[in-house]
Amino acid sequence: MTLGTVYFTAKSLIETSELTEKFKQCSSLYTESEIYYKNFLLEDLITSEFYKNRKSTNTVRSINLLDSSLIAVEEVRKQMDELDDPRAKEMEFLRADLEQLKAQQDFLMRKYLDLGFKDWGMIGNMRSKIHKIEATGFNYNLGLLLTMRRNEKDFLLRGESKYIKSFDESVENFEKHIVKVYQLQRSSSFTEQDVRNLRASLAAYQFGMHKVVDLMKSIGRGQNSGLMKQVSDLQGQINLRLLSLSENVLSNNATYVKWMVAAFLFIFFLQSVILGWFIFRFTGMLNRRFNFLFKISSALSAGQKLDKLKEESKDIFDEIKEISTKIFEVDEQFSAANDFSKKVTDGNVDVTYLKRFENTPLANDLLQMRNKFRDVQEEEYRRNWATQGMADFNQLLRVKMEDEEEWFDNLLRRIIEYIGASQGTFILVQENNKQQQVLQVMAMYAYDKKRHEAKKYDIESGLLGQVYKEQQMVYIEDVPDDYINITSGMGGAKPKSLAILPLMYSDKMYGILEISSFNKFDDYKVDFLLKLSEVIASSISDMDTSRVVIQLRNQLDAQKQRINELEREISEIEKN
Repeated sequence: MTLGTVYFTAKSLIETSELTEKFKQCSSLYTESEIYYKNFLLEDLITSEFYKNRKSTNTVRSINLLDSSLIAVEEVRKQMDELDDPRAKEMEFLRADLEQLKAQQDFLMRKYLDLGFKDWGMIGNMRSKIHKIEATGFNYNLGLLLTMRRNEKDFLLRGESKYIKSFDESVENFEKHIVKVYQLQRSSSFTEQDVRNLRASLAAYQFGMHKVVDLMKSIGRGQNSGLMKQVSDLQGQINLRLLSLSENVLSNNATYVKWMVAAFLFIFFLQSVILGWFIFRFTGMLNRRFNFLFKISSALSAGQKLDKLKEESKDIFDEIKEISTKIFEVDEQFSAANDFSKKVTDGNVDVTYLKRFENTPLANDLLQMRNKFRDVQEEEYRRNWATQGMADFNQLLRVKMEDEEEWFDNLLRRIIEYIGASQGTFILVQENNKQQQVLQVMAMYAYDKKRHEAKKYDIESGLLGQVYKEQQMVYIEDVPDDYINITSGMGGAKPKSLAILPLMYSDKMYGILEISSFNKFDDYKVDFLLKLSEVIASSISDMDTSRVVIQLRNQLDAQKQRINELEREISEIEKN
């Protein structure tokens, strides 16, 4: 009874202490992650190294600490479930909040990278346009140019919309000034083409500024709007959960420890009295038997084999026989545990425990250790898979091809191969001859082969139309037998699972990515596709922007040609 009480009391105290320490670890990891996130906002956003490396020590450590806190929270939740602790549900909510916070912080960091600083990102691209104007030898009014720059900097500093209005007005005034100066100084070294180039650079500068404005609105300022407010609200919610759980855990654990200590002391005192009386009466009679037990325990503690002692125990037929038998069982349990732990340490996470002892507390603890180790390996694999995949596709998206269709074909093939799908389709939102938006197939790939099929889909019907209107992913598992009747770009093949993702960037839809497989997609692969779809949409947006710039340049060339023709006609009229 004493041994049982000591064992279960010690085990309960250890579990209680472990629970408290693990929870403190959760809180500590999250607090440290929050500090690195704030350091990122205060330090990294105004340093070129962050935009050059596309990461920083603060961002890496903040995300890694969030991952560690998620693992710690899950361990506490599982331990609470094993103890039938009702607080396990609160830990589940906390884990969900931490996962959402991690996703939001990662998304916010990428938005800041898109925005840039000084010579990086959108801001750097915008500033390069005005620097190009400043570097010309054109005799412009420096005051008008400085007014534009001051309005630009006022908005970037304060984020107030009135500065954008002032900025647009100052751009218009500066453009009029350029035209006026050129008309008054036609004999200068600046040609009409030079002035057109100046005006084109000015238009690109204004366009870039408005892209920066849109992205800054999406990000938000301080903690009052946009993504910044979402992250701040999540942090506040998590802090409240941690504070509430911390007070609850510490209070309950303190009460439980006091009760267990009191019960242990009472039982220990009672058993000590009984044991003292028993030893006093039967010391002589049990001396030989205890010597035998001493031999067994000495051999057990020294790690020696107990085979010879087992033979000696056959001659003892009283209560000592049962005790020695239990000790021999403990030795066998230790041997089984030692073999099991060695195999797990060697990386064999599928090893089974000796069936005879698989229901013992020691076996349960070791099996839990194996399961946790296996879960950690699986989680590490998924995280590395997603990280490596995103890095590979970011690299692939930066490789531009002259043939846009080839670019989409190559990207679609790599996506299907990476996630282990069977078929895929890239569909872009375009305008037809009637200026109506339609869904145009740009690339199709199935069964390791490129498919050529020029198709357009109505935006008002079918799954594609649903995704276009709702701008939300459609994911179907166990696709019904009548799937071939569903309006879809995949044709007649019946997949096991289907994911149709909108290509959204800055609240604009550029197209649809449709992926199907004859196997169900794992959740982490679906999450990866969601993140990848936004990155692809961003690249398509950049391609559209480049296309607009080329179109404007072509229009300017056509206008120049038309003006030259008119000048020749006027010159001929004057001669006649």
